[in-house]
Amino acid sequence: MKKRPEISIIVANYNCAAYILDSLNSIKNQTFTNWECIIIDDGSTDTSVKIIKKIIKNDNRFKLITTKHSGVSKARNIGLDTAKGDYIAFLDSDDCYTQNALEILLHLIKTTNSDMAGGRTILVDKAFHFIPNKNNTYWTLENFSTTSNPVQYVRVEEQYKWVWIWRRIYKKSFIDKTRFIEDFSSFGEDICFMLDLCSKDCKISECTNLVVYHRIHNQSISNKNFSITSFNWFPAYFKHINSKLQNKYNFKFLKFVYNEAFTYLLSETIAKPKYFKTLQLEAKQVLLECVKQIPYRYLSFKFKILRFFLSCLK
Repeated sequence: MKKRPEISIIVANYNCAAYILDSLNSIKNQTFTNWECIIIDDGSTDTSVKIIKKIIKNDNRFKLITTKHSGVSKARNIGLDTAKGDYIAFLDSDDCYTQNALEILLHLIKTTNSDMAGGRTILVDKAFHFIPNKNNTYWTLENFSTTSNPVQYVRVEEQYKWVWIWRRIYKKSFIDKTRFIEDFSSFGEDICFMLDLCSKDCKISECTNLVVYHRIHNQSISNKNFSITSFNWFPAYFKHINSKLQNKYNFKFLKFVYNEAFTYLLSETIAKPKYFKTLQLEAKQVLLECVKQIPYRYLSFKFKILRFFLSCLK
């Protein structure tokens, strides 16, 4: 009888043939072994599927699902709907786990009885390779903290860490029916997913143990060249906050979210189009559409003035 997996790892892949072997090797060599890995190939046109089939051959813990290209949100949702484990983990197809990652995170989430538990990550470049260490079995839980107030993790200097969904594991029962919003095909999906999760009553634990090597390269989502996808997700993002989250967070937190988002919006629709000398008209249209969706009451004084003048433009 096949053993029921304790952790379901969801890997969404699109044209990541250069790195998917590393990523899956880091899963195969985990010190914790009772997992399933659901790989959703989102219509890759490179050799990804061929590489995946080769590495997962004869290992029934892996499951490959191939789909038409629809974006990372839909791919992850397919993974969530397929998962059988009590805990959920996400790993990008160009990132790698440290060898003890799942063991550390599972220990943390169980001992603290948390709904989600996260660890530390470091950035690596495209030349990085995961190399398993056959003797890498000893670890100790480093500095960790636990809170029932998730917004404390969304301080300015830690915001980028807060939305990195792949450095955590989650109770499947806590995620429940929460899903990634499929309007976001390449940007914004992780922010809204975490906002939706943390709007629930929840307990979060964080430790300083290294758990993920996050690869930065020209094709990675977090480092893609400027294009229309860099800003066309903003209207859906503001719409989601306004319609779903206004009554789920306090004023102070919403003020932080709106001001940070406004800063990001200005960068992507004014600064970058000017720098790259492209897409100025398209970016302007998105900026003006979004400005109308940002409530005055949450903005700082300077942003209130700026929003007023921008709302007068056509």
